[in-house]
Amino acid sequence: MRNSSVALATYFRRLVTPPVPGDGLLLAGFVEGVIGWGLSWVFATSPGLAPLGPITSIVGLWLVLTIGIVAIGIVYTAPTVRRNRVWIVWGVLNLAATVVNLAAVAGALPLEWLRYAYWHPWFAVIGAGYVVTAVDNWGSPQLRYQERLVYGISGVATLGLLGLTVASPTVLFGAQVFLIGGVIQLVPIGHDVLADAVLIARRH
Repeated sequence: MRNSSVALATYFRRLVTPPVPGDGLLLAGFVEGVIGWGLSWVFATSPGLAPLGPITSIVGLWLVLTIGIVAIGIVYTAPTVRRNRVWIVWGVLNLAATVVNLAAVAGALPLEWLRYAYWHPWFAVIGAGYVVTAVDNWGSPQLRYQERLVYGISGVATLGLLGLTVASPTVLFGAQVFLIGGVIQLVPIGHDVLADAVLIARRH
């Protein structure tokens, strides 16, 4: 038991020590998701706590978080992580969703698009990002089959949910989208990090 605890402590210390490995960036994404979806839900359910109003505060929050995770990826990760296709795709998707959000707040989008300009882009990011994660570089041993399966199922389910809400906008509404967003983003990442931690603990 003591050996396992030491091994796990060493593992998590490695995840947050530059140059950050891929799992370290995953952990940063998990923390980002907890903060982003959690505070978004708080701002949506308690507008008085939103310093700039609910919508602007939520968009501003995700702007800061996106800049933060992209900065970590560019500045603090190992070169192999920065050159990884999957992380590049995630970075581009995150930036694209942020641009759509900012354009909506600035009033630069047609009125008929506004209902799809806030949380829909982020569901698209999660769905597409997880599908790419599942299928990219299929033969690589860095991502085990079970992890690919979780990412793939999560991505397809998220895109399916997104399509359903576009076809029937009343399926999801209000603050519940932030709770669902948190679940669909955090469960696959949490499973990946936890699976590695369990494997390390069993080896010791």
